[in-house]
Amino acid sequence: MPYRLDAMKEVFEVVTVLGKPMLFTPCRIDRNTIPMGLYMYEVRHDDDCRGDPVQIGKWVMVNHWGTLITSSPIGLDSYKTGNNAFRDIDPEKDWGYEGVDSTVREYLERHPPKKEKEFER
Repeated sequence: MPYRLDAMKEVFEVVTVLGKPMLFTPCRIDRNTIPMGLYMYEVRHDDDCRGDPVQIGKWVMVNHWGTLITSSPIGLDSYKTGNNAFRDIDPEKDWGYEGVDSTVREYLERHPPKKEKEFER
């Protein structure tokens, strides 16, 4: 298993993916270090190695581009076999670098997870 970093000790790039602000790092992050209420996904790059992020998944083995952390879930399509799910993205339309760095704590202050709506009684 590849070495994974503690999310709470890293500085991430702020990106906009599918219209939402997220944190990105080219490193693999230990899922156990992600605070409750946040979602972690891994990103695959193109097969031609041009450096284009083309797919988001629960986890990525081949062509790992990096890790995304977000306060809102990303809809993924279930993979036909196994326990993974993916979503193809267009790197020109669905992905943008903001030129800003952030820690997970700073991101949580600006983009807190939405609390579950309480049921009316």
